[in-house]
Amino acid sequence: MSRPGVPGGETLFKITIVRGTCPGLVRPPPRNKKGPPVNRPPFSPHIALSARRSLGLSPQQVTEQMNACGVPVPLSLVQAWEAGEHRPTENELFALADVLWCRTKDLMGIEAPRTLTEHRLARQFSAAKLAGSIGMDTAQYARAEERNRWSGDGQQTAALLRMLDITPLQLAQATGQRGPDPAVSTPPASTRGHGGSR
Repeated sequence: MSRPGVPGGETLFKITIVRGTCPGLVRPPPRNKKGPPVNRPPFSPHIALSARRSLGLSPQQVTEQMNACGVPVPLSLVQAWEAGEHRPTENELFALADVLWCRTKDLMGIEAPRTLTEHRLARQFSAAKLAGSIGMDTAQYARAEERNRWSGDGQQTAALLRMLDITPLQLAQATGQRGPDPAVSTPPASTRGHGGSR
């Protein structure tokens, strides 16, 4: 398009540069999207690496098996876990434990669960699944974990002990209470749970 008043009727072009499409241009950092925080449990890169090597698996094979478990992750993420640069989410941790044939608490790098959250993770329960299983509102259960104080009634407490396969004393120790509630008894061994569900 010729611009009036320009000698010779020179044609001017408007050039638009789109960030990120030209070499040498710096792509602006992505904006943080608002949303609920992602819970990332404690994680031992050394134990995860040792477990993978003991099975003779490559990082790529771990990725493929996690995808088969319904928890797709890129190869770079598995490598970042083992390098200690990133920690898996709860669902990723559960799937990784299944793939590596080891206990969740081992990948968490703990000898034994010490908190209510760690007891739940050791049994591979999501907070929502466990809350529903014991007849408690998910938000109420989440507050119990956040404050590390148990506030369930007798029926909910008995169900919690059964699902997590712990004693009243272990619950008291995990939640900082002085001792077990005498009104709550330990469920019979034959009815206590032997595994979690996500």
